[in-house]
Amino acid sequence: MKVPRLMATQHPDSTVVLMPQDEVEEAIQDVLPLERGGRGCDEKMVDYEGKATPYNQMRDIIEESKNYDIVPGEDFLITPRVPNPKLEDKDRHLLAITAAVTANMYSQMYFNTNAIKYIVLPMSANTLEIAEVQRRILRVERLVSEEFSYRLEEWIRLIPLFETAESQSHIDEIVESLRIALIKEIGLFENEFRIFMGKSDSAIHSGHIASSIGIRTGLLKLWNWQKETMFKVYPIIGMGKPPMRGHLAEWSIKDWVEAYKGYYTATVQSALRFNTDRKDYVNTIKHIVENAGKKPPLELLDLSKKMVKIASGAGEVYVQRLDRLADSIMFMAKLVIRTRARLDTYKRKAKTGKEMPRAIRFCASLYSMGLGPSLIGASVIDELAKGNAQDFEDLLKYLPMLPIDYAFDLAYTDLDVFKKYVDEKTYEMIKKDVEIVKEYFGHVEPPRRPEDIYFKKLKELRESVEEADLSRAKAIIVELAEMRGFLG
Repeated sequence: MKVPRLMATQHPDSTVVLMPQDEVEEAIQDVLPLERGGRGCDEKMVDYEGKATPYNQMRDIIEESKNYDIVPGEDFLITPRVPNPKLEDKDRHLLAITAAVTANMYSQMYFNTNAIKYIVLPMSANTLEIAEVQRRILRVERLVSEEFSYRLEEWIRLIPLFETAESQSHIDEIVESLRIALIKEIGLFENEFRIFMGKSDSAIHSGHIASSIGIRTGLLKLWNWQKETMFKVYPIIGMGKPPMRGHLAEWSIKDWVEAYKGYYTATVQSALRFNTDRKDYVNTIKHIVENAGKKPPLELLDLSKKMVKIASGAGEVYVQRLDRLADSIMFMAKLVIRTRARLDTYKRKAKTGKEMPRAIRFCASLYSMGLGPSLIGASVIDELAKGNAQDFEDLLKYLPMLPIDYAFDLAYTDLDVFKKYVDEKTYEMIKKDVEIVKEYFGHVEPPRRPEDIYFKKLKELRESVEEADLSRAKAIIVELAEMRGFLG
């Protein structure tokens, strides 16, 4: 299997506004080689999860490829993320699958290739449900093959996307269960799997420490699973620029490739493509490619049970804080611009039961309030260090990026501004988190520091909110995002 290394996505985390009519040309530029002025990715995710993406977009990308002398299915793949029928309307789920299959008809017609070899299912959980979606894909392929000129040379494989720390922490058991379910339910014997793990939604649900542990544990367990079996697994990790969303950024790339060793494919999200200087962008993706497929330190598996327990405790502290912050975050999220055409009907709830904005607007809201999101609930490290110093040392060995994650978010935090958005009790809880992080990691040099104008703009934003000058507030949020290098 030739495994893609760089998956360009349509995450709305950049300050560049792109509507559906812009996304075909964007996709072409994403997959054009660096030497031709493109962005050098070898896989393009066309996203239908909660997003108003036209169903003909995959076909349009295939047809536009003819004008650039690139071959979909050979030079790059198109991989749609379809709605999960448990969370979104079933017709959108089925229409996205059908659009993927029929797009392959045109790929065969123009290039004699299949541009779409995989489909991503977000928020995967139950293995039987995953198997049902795989069976649904096969049925649609058979239907199109019987009714139209579609050659069934190879099945489109499903990539399950796991987005909770809990599922990632026992992902080896899930994949083994899925392997068996595919045989029993469909008669499909698979010996190679692409498994996707996301950081963002996991972080919103459980906090930065727990979600980081989930990804690290998942990578270790997937590699160990393939070592103990005759099967192959090719992990994909989905991360964005802010620490809360994975800290896959140009300023942290050398640390990142070591901290998350074991990935085969990494997402190259919009902010990395559009809010990064060309030279830094090229350096970043070269590091990703050069380090893809490297074996992680499997000896860390000895710490995994301890780490999962730490993740559970850290998650509980985080959720307590989140419950108190929820209303302020929801208020600020309304001021964050939409840079992609998303559906208002698709919503997510936090563990508190309260509605939360999606990860990008969540992070953008907190930075705009003067708080680095990864700091929420971080005071748990004090209890860890004082309770058992070895546990604290093991945590830093397991999560080597944690110090620079915190250093970055400390550099972008202004508690004097943040205090004006929340009640006194909430402020004191977050203040404790920040002070503990300063105590343990205040000596760590942040990988990037904002200039003084950043904090001036934070104060201006607060004044605009107080004066109900919402158009000005929205503009300042974008200015702050451009200074950070990402929206959220």
